Amino acid sequence: MIRNAFRRIRLEYLKLLRTKGAPSIVAKGFALGVFLEFITLPTLGIAFFLLYPLNLLFRGSLPAALIGYLMGKVILPIFLYINYTLGNRLIGGGKQAVGSPHWHDLTTWHTWKEKGLAFFVGSAIVGAVVAVVGYVLVYWALISYRRRKERRNRI
Repeated sequence: MIRNAFRRIRLEYLKLLRTKGAPSIVAKGFALGVFLEFITLPTLGIAFFLLYPLNLLFRGSLPAALIGYLMGKVILPIFLYINYTLGNRLIGGGKQAVGSPHWHDLTTWHTWKEKGLAFFVGSAIVGAVVAVVGYVLVYWALISYRRRKERRNRI
């Protein structure tokens, strides 16, 4: 199973490297896809529908944005706790009580609103940072891949 996951990630990486277009456009699309994946969970999937319009607005590559969206699904679980903790600190969430919460505390609208807002704020900030890092890495990978390919074709 892990072997298949690594094969799938490598396949998506190779698809990304072989995407046509300027490296900056492809990297923009990838970064947008990763960012939207980070805010998809707190928005209950609505952010996916923003992929196409935002891609047109920022003039990114749609195939690269879809690849970034899929790759975001792989890396997002690593950041879930960080997203919530950062958001909770930024919006000034209340202190957590020691012990397990009662079921009626988790079902109130106020609790869901507070926790959801904290998760959304944290996800948006961490997603923006990961998107910027992803942009730089994809841009660099595309430039180096295309240079190596050009050198091989000259020989």
